[in-house]
Amino acid sequence: MQQQQQQPGSYDLLAVFPDEPKAEAATAKLHKEGFTNDEVFQLPSGVVENGQFREHGPNLARRETFLQVQRSGPNPVLVIVLAIVFGLVLGLMSFAVSLPLHLPDPATILIGAAIGVVIGIIIGLLRRGRVRGAIGQDLSRTTPAPTRAPKGALTVVAIRLSDVENISRMSRARAMLINSGGKIDRSVRRQE
Repeated sequence: MQQQQQQPGSYDLLAVFPDEPKAEAATAKLHKEGFTNDEVFQLPSGVVENGQFREHGPNLARRETFLQVQRSGPNPVLVIVLAIVFGLVLGLMSFAVSLPLHLPDPATILIGAAIGVVIGIIIGLLRRGRVRGAIGQDLSRTTPAPTRAPKGALTVVAIRLSDVENISRMSRARAMLINSGGKIDRSVRRQE
């Protein structure tokens, strides 16, 4: 690891990592991909104070919107269907029971049907509706907020390319830094 005492504005790319091991892993990845020690620098965390950072990945401020859960109310069509079905079933059962016991047929059927309708309505209203929202996120798998690295920890990786015109090399370095968990400081530009 090489430290450089240049100002942050004299680099082509500057990425801040949450901890030193991630910064070291990113530096190792860059070296593995052919970036030299003269191009990649690992700096202490105090170098970047007021950087302009952009969050890469999902917007965490909108997280609460997507994690809201809403249960829909009872389905009125289902309530009516259950009331009719239970009314018919209990009405037919009361008719079947009234035949051997010689009970009055119309009153027994009507009482059985009324009880069936009430039971069907109660069951239809107590059925839980669909759950809407919570589009696949599991709160148990979320990572806690990162803690700040101690002052002087080597959590900043800076890149000063020898060929500034090589856009693909710059883009590859940026992608490696972002994929390693770094936040790119957008205010950094090389000052000759």
